[in-house]
Amino acid sequence: MAGYQKINTVKDLLKKEMTVNQLAVAIGRGPRTIFRYLELLRNENCGLRSHKKEGETVWVIQPEEQTNFNQSIVKQLEKVKKNIPETSPAEIKNRKLLNKLIESLQMTNPDEFKPEAITTDRDLVLDYGPFSDNAIQDSMVNKILDAIHKKLKLRISYTRVHDEDRTETLEVSPVKVIMRIDTLYLVAADSDFGKTGVFKNFLVENISNVSMTNKPVEPGLVFDAATHYKFTFGKYTTTEPPQEVSLLVKNDWLKNQFKKSHFNPVVQLRKDRNKNTVVDMKIRITPDFKTYLLGILPDVEILKPASLKADMLKLVKEALKSLQG
Repeated sequence: MAGYQKINTVKDLLKKEMTVNQLAVAIGRGPRTIFRYLELLRNENCGLRSHKKEGETVWVIQPEEQTNFNQSIVKQLEKVKKNIPETSPAEIKNRKLLNKLIESLQMTNPDEFKPEAITTDRDLVLDYGPFSDNAIQDSMVNKILDAIHKKLKLRISYTRVHDEDRTETLEVSPVKVIMRIDTLYLVAADSDFGKTGVFKNFLVENISNVSMTNKPVEPGLVFDAATHYKFTFGKYTTTEPPQEVSLLVKNDWLKNQFKKSHFNPVVQLRKDRNKNTVVDMKIRITPDFKTYLLGILPDVEILKPASLKADMLKLVKEALKSLQG
């Protein structure tokens, strides 16, 4: 069973309190693996909690036993709410947030008390420069994540990058939200998935509207990020065949960069007969890879393929022509 399925199994098991050892026996894995899964769930902020029970630490996402809340906190929040006027949009928003918090704290029926899938932390800043996605709406991301956790299809209004004049409505089965390089993507199965088996990347910034349907996603959807981005350098995921690329590296800083890289498959570093460092990789030669290569050309020599060397020579000539024009 794939890791993604195992984690979903752990989520289902954690609808009731369980210890690490109980989880390990239930899914046939060791305690160390269970702790790794719990850390992944903690990062998802799916409502995972732990507490001591009869001397052991138990974990739970959706408690089955009745939850009793401290009603004195509710009374204090009610007082705070009364002192907040409704003279500005910000104040109205704060009162609504307090109402929502008070309502959740007053619930004692565990079937009604369901933590939200994720709340995007406003103190988490993912800014990779002037071309980063800095206009992403938290509420939209939360809707997408909520649908993923509930395994329900989404209806999205989407504008494709190469056709900005047309917005289409698509029904997709969401599986992940991923920040790749400097861009946030919804990874989902669309209507072609049954034929191709390929998950599609949808730019979150190009989604203008999101609504959750009551339709379940296709059974047996298994997504693995490493497989999805196999042979990929940056943002572009294509079905073009990967190629064997070898670069002679002339600079120590670049050699260290390749050593610490996260290519899939992993790049191989070796010494040639002259003790020079050579990097071998299997990768799809996409526009973003060529752009990266253009930036490090003074520090590398392209050994193969010859077609890549010819393409880079053409790019350099075009750049020189532009500079001299």
